[in-house]
Amino acid sequence: MRCSAGWPLLAKSREQIARDIRIVNGSAEGSRVIGYLLSFCHVFENSMPRDCNPNMTLFNEGQRSVGNEIVALLVNEPERFKAETLRRVASQAEGTDL
Repeated sequence: MRCSAGWPLLAKSREQIARDIRIVNGSAEGSRVIGYLLSFCHVFENSMPRDCNPNMTLFNEGQRSVGNEIVALLVNEPERFKAETLRRVASQAEGTDL
């Protein structure tokens, strides 16, 4: 499997990316960027627009897929996959602090 940049995406490199994204999320600046991306990707919102346009729903689901990968990278370790971690990620996407 290859990522869009062309280099092989291996399980080992995904683990490194997960560690890296948690380091980035540890700074105030990185946390704001990740919060923005999660909000932009509609992770904690309904994908269906008000006019029920199926094409926009599919487009939004594509964005949400990227956001879901970011969340998975942030909380992919079993001990990190806890309710308080998910609440923190959700509040980060909403721009609020817990």
